[in-house]
Amino acid sequence: MTIFARLLADRRRAAAWWALGMVAGVASIVGLWPSVENNSQIEDVVKGLPTGVQALLGNEPAISFTSAAGYLQARLFSTVLPILLLVYAIGLGARAIGGAEEDGTLQLVVVSPLTRRRIAVERMAGSITLVLGLVAVGAATTIALGAAVGIFATLSVGRVLVETAAITELALLHLAIAFAAGAATGRRGPALAAAGAVAVGTYVLHGVAAAAPAVRPLRIASPWWWLLDRNLLVHDPTFLAVGLPLLVAAITFAVGLAAYERRDLRFP
Repeated sequence: MTIFARLLADRRRAAAWWALGMVAGVASIVGLWPSVENNSQIEDVVKGLPTGVQALLGNEPAISFTSAAGYLQARLFSTVLPILLLVYAIGLGARAIGGAEEDGTLQLVVVSPLTRRRIAVERMAGSITLVLGLVAVGAATTIALGAAVGIFATLSVGRVLVETAAITELALLHLAIAFAAGAATGRRGPALAAAGAVAVGTYVLHGVAAAAPAVRPLRIASPWWWLLDRNLLVHDPTFLAVGLPLLVAAITFAVGLAAYERRDLRFP
């Protein structure tokens, strides 16, 4: 069995539970759409929120919150879906090298006649596959339930897939950060801390930058701004949202791989 297949086999049970959680999370949002559609009271509440909060929700003043595009952006594509994917991806990335080395499960693989590069690439590929599987569950649930409640009367499936692709790239970026930190340190804790700090720190930066003009130029450093600056359910995607996160993820992975290949490994 290859390293790639072994990782998938080891994670299959956890992946199934995550898939169930994804279905429940998406269904709880999409299923409420009929009660929100054209609800003027909810629209007034959202318009009264501070600018920074609206930015964190991906809300654009020109797009009504009670429209399909506004509702899904604020309730699903800027909150539930990215949070679930980021938590899952960061956990996988931290475990890929750092966590496995720390608990000793990587030791037997390392002493086999396999290069470190192959070990790292296959474990990263397995982690990416698991994330993409969870993305597929989320997208399928959104489309199936959205069709049932009438969301696609004013919204195309293609737009949903584009938005999902952008969120997937955000998750893969944080997966790469966790992987690189774990590969460089051989520990799970620093990997979780590094990726978590980037996720939370840049999220806060995005909200603060929207409300504070003095900080606004710094928003370019936030992957959340890349994702939420434009509602991709309405607007065409930009390189910032679809392209740049994947490029940064690839560079981050390459840095982590180089660090792993040069480092003295430590096992308990």
